[in-house]
Amino acid sequence: MRSADSGSVDERGWELNRPRRTETEWRRDDETVRCFRFDDGYVSTVVYETRDVTWQLTPGQVPLASALAMATVYRQHSTTPQIDPDGRPFVAVGESGPRQVFEEIADEPVDYVYLDTIRTLEEFPSFIEVSEETRRVYERMSPTRYNTLG
Repeated sequence: MRSADSGSVDERGWELNRPRRTETEWRRDDETVRCFRFDDGYVSTVVYETRDVTWQLTPGQVPLASALAMATVYRQHSTTPQIDPDGRPFVAVGESGPRQVFEEIADEPVDYVYLDTIRTLEEFPSFIEVSEETRRVYERMSPTRYNTLG
């Protein structure tokens, strides 16, 4: 049985697939972005099915809002978070939006925005659009809504 939220496709071609309490997937072509509960936190990954490759978007377990932010940056901007020497995920943000920077000095001025401190959807940086779909996924997966320990 499909959820009422299943099947919606956004303007970038991502289709919400299997939104559940412990896991949500979005699909586009041969890519699948997953956000799922893992132990005491959440993890986001992107799977490239034709290449049989999975890339972790989070540096490990993070709060739900943080995991959704990293998944949403990838879906909206095709940018994977980078990891600093302390293991913290960030994206560089220039005039054209989020991007990756691989040189010590970027070719344009950028700000570095850390994504691991995000605890609520209201804390999403301005370059991440918080859609109604994202709100529904957050509500469905929220640990405050479902106490899995008792």
